[in-house]
Amino acid sequence: MVIETLRRVRRRFLPAHIRADIRDTRLLVALLEEVLEPDADCLDVGAHAGSVLGEMVRLAPRGRHVAWEPLPAFAAQLREQFPGVAVREAALGDRPGTRTFAHVLDDPGWSGFLARPTPTPSDVEELSVTVERLDDVLPDGVRPTFVKIDVEGAEEEMLRGALETLRRHRPVVAFEHGRGSADVYGTTPGGLHDLLCVDLGYEISGLDGDGPYSRERFTQIFESGERVNFAARPLRVAPAGAAPP
Repeated sequence: MVIETLRRVRRRFLPAHIRADIRDTRLLVALLEEVLEPDADCLDVGAHAGSVLGEMVRLAPRGRHVAWEPLPAFAAQLREQFPGVAVREAALGDRPGTRTFAHVLDDPGWSGFLARPTPTPSDVEELSVTVERLDDVLPDGVRPTFVKIDVEGAEEEMLRGALETLRRHRPVVAFEHGRGSADVYGTTPGGLHDLLCVDLGYEISGLDGDGPYSRERFTQIFESGERVNFAARPLRVAPAGAAPP
């Protein structure tokens, strides 16, 4: 009890974005616990150091899991830590090929296709990384139940390369979408809401179940910054043109 009280006090002095990350990580784990069966397949897009991937493996030990991580050192670490996971040293987007990637050296979680301001100043290294479309490279026999997307603003690009996968398998999708990242790519919350909710037949809520959000409310949340992490759940009836599972 005393230790937990001290932890709560210590968290109050952390920067706001770190406190939000801690809260959202707990909510994401709770969502995984709700959704995953032991044999569920998962996709981790932007796996970074593997904290979420570890929860996927723990909760679905008999599932087939695939992780994408474009930074070579992190991809190598993931392969060593999770030998049963198919780790692809690549980014996901809407066009295959190679692309410049901004590696934020002191805070690599802020790395992405485009450089943007970080909480603290850091040197940035430009790399050339492989870019894949999920629809092109999803392994045969993998039927994703859950997809986590943390691609620092490029979420709409990634989703546009995954339309067939989402229509066919109808996974729950956890994604980050916030000011200072998505807007750098020219992505708008209204456009993302249209893609997920109109074109793909999903509804968007908070990780804690708040919602579902209308297009207007999702835009308000984006503009205010009250949330940056969301869950998209498929409606029971997929939109016209969706492939059957």
